[in-house]
Amino acid sequence: MEELKILIITLLGVMVLAGLSFVSWRRKPKKGNDASADYAAGLNYLLAGDAAMALRKFRDAVQKDTTNIDAYLKIGDILRENGKISQGIKIHRDLTARTTLTDVQRMQVFRSLVADYENSNRPDLALKMINKIWEIKQDDLWAKEKQLQIFERLEQWEDAASAYKSLSKIKGSSDESKLASYRIKQGQKYAAENKGKDARLAFREAIKIDARATEAYIGLSDSYIQENRPQDALNALKKLTENASDKASCAFQQIKDLLYQIGEFGEIENIYNQVIAKSPENWEAYMQLAKLKVKKGHLDQAIEICQNVLQLNPDYKPAREQLIRYYHRDGKALLAVEQALALIDDNDSQSS
Repeated sequence: MEELKILIITLLGVMVLAGLSFVSWRRKPKKGNDASADYAAGLNYLLAGDAAMALRKFRDAVQKDTTNIDAYLKIGDILRENGKISQGIKIHRDLTARTTLTDVQRMQVFRSLVADYENSNRPDLALKMINKIWEIKQDDLWAKEKQLQIFERLEQWEDAASAYKSLSKIKGSSDESKLASYRIKQGQKYAAENKGKDARLAFREAIKIDARATEAYIGLSDSYIQENRPQDALNALKKLTENASDKASCAFQQIKDLLYQIGEFGEIENIYNQVIAKSPENWEAYMQLAKLKVKKGHLDQAIEICQNVLQLNPDYKPAREQLIRYYHRDGKALLAVEQALALIDDNDSQSS
């Protein structure tokens, strides 16, 4: 009987110890939970701007859980952003050797490598990583935009134009002026290299894309001037006044110089009138026409032009300033003073 009691007590003791061990085991945090806590802490430190502590926590996380790809990515990104680019590249490149990555994870790795190579001034390798992204997801928008940025930074304008066309197809919209700007920049690059024919071809392509591409007309005209072809240069600028009359002011001086050179300066008045007819709010054209009238001895017509401009646009100061001069020259001192006072009042109202 005594032996039975001892056996029962022993069994009870074993059961109690087993129960305590089970409770202790249940309460002990799992290794995976530790890794998740470290990862979460790293994210919080990253959001708070404490990169050093974030790096420490992410490293703790991957030591406990080597499958946490995002933690590895962030370690590499932090190293890159803190000037340790080669270390960041090594971490990101090591990830590419893993065969268990999902397509999404692989794309994330390649994106980080794009940033790594950009920061290490290796755009060629960055472009290769972009191609790797397209092997996973054809026409990925992020990759298309990044490729365009790289081509622009490298001033590879023909490649940039092609990349922009491809990007526009994905987005379903295109800015013709932007596409034309790449052709213009390519033309300017050719011009700087004394490749006049190639430059003119690029400028013409830009005009075909955007008939209002002012810089293309000017570049085309400048190229002809370089080859001593004033008539062709003038024709290019005339096209500018026809197709982008509201922007024609930037070419007025060059047009006057070319007309004088070929002995047809009298045509300038017709050009001013044509610009005004097409673009009634090109105020500079009116001012140039008024100055021309004065040179021809038609002061009364110049005064009338300035008066008309001020009726249409009372805030256009150049017209009022010229009108003051013309009234003074015409002996109309009282009217000149009246306009001067109006100009002063206008300046005061804008400064107050």
